[in-house]
Amino acid sequence: MSEKTVLKKKGVSERETDTAAGALPAYVRGIDAESLYFFLTLYRAGSLPRAAEQMGVSLSSANRMLAKLRTYWNDPLFTRSGFLMQPTESAKKRYARVLGLMNTLEDLQHEDRIDPLHLKRTVRLATYDNAFTLGIASVFSEFEKRLPLVRFHVTQADEHLFDDLRANRLDLVFFARQGLHPQLRSIPLVTEPYVCVVRKGHPLTKKAVKFGSLDKADLDPWRQVLINAQPDRYRAPNSPANGWFNPTDPEKIALVVPFFLSVPLCLYETDCYAIVPKATAEMAFDGRKLDFLPITDKAPKLTVYMGWHVRTHTDPGMQIIRSTLKELVSGKLGQEK
Repeated sequence: MSEKTVLKKKGVSERETDTAAGALPAYVRGIDAESLYFFLTLYRAGSLPRAAEQMGVSLSSANRMLAKLRTYWNDPLFTRSGFLMQPTESAKKRYARVLGLMNTLEDLQHEDRIDPLHLKRTVRLATYDNAFTLGIASVFSEFEKRLPLVRFHVTQADEHLFDDLRANRLDLVFFARQGLHPQLRSIPLVTEPYVCVVRKGHPLTKKAVKFGSLDKADLDPWRQVLINAQPDRYRAPNSPANGWFNPTDPEKIALVVPFFLSVPLCLYETDCYAIVPKATAEMAFDGRKLDFLPITDKAPKLTVYMGWHVRTHTDPGMQIIRSTLKELVSGKLGQEK
């Protein structure tokens, strides 16, 4: 009588029998870390050739890994739709857990704690260009010194910002309004007042010097280059601060632009003005050609939040990345940590 038969007669389960008899448990047979990493890559890339290219393997090797994954989970995992590979419901359910497993394997390479100098991640971030200026560009050189192997893949924020975060198409988002889904977490990254940006020699400059700041009524006679802070491209444009700076007369909107950093060229040779976060103007605009005029204290301020999903809340690597960004931005812009 075999050892396995004896163990079964003693009431040991088949899974326990395999282990007790010296065989590998079923859940570790036919799988390896490289194939699991390929699963994550294909999920993100959406294309077999693109996933193979990103992993630096041949297309035939990519096909073999996909076949191994399909056999292991007994599921197609991805179905072809035109040139794309769409994940099945089974793949969607497994993605976050496989990602957590890969992060755990990465952490196990280091003793006691993760060394920031060896932390290797690609962080998928969605943000508006002004928040990118404040939260990434302003501290990029110092961030690279502390976490040299961390890369950012930045996309423009849109109306799908939080949906993409929940669907694990993003790791971080920078945004300016609260009201989050229960599975999302956030912290304030920086708070900044807005300024009125005009060309040198603009009549509004004299008024700001005389009275110390500008009221909304001071802006009424002038046309505004309105930076559309409305994330939903199918809704009416809205100025920063949830429309607080919208002109009383819609005819006073000279131009609607999607990016803060596109503003200066619209102002150099016109009498238009624009409303921009103070730190963005000071970092990215040419103060030799433009004036940054203070606005009344009654005006709302901009608070940029950094948001993430609960699945990465306790991920040690992401914790280091988030805390490093918070520390550097707070130090750069003189905020309290």
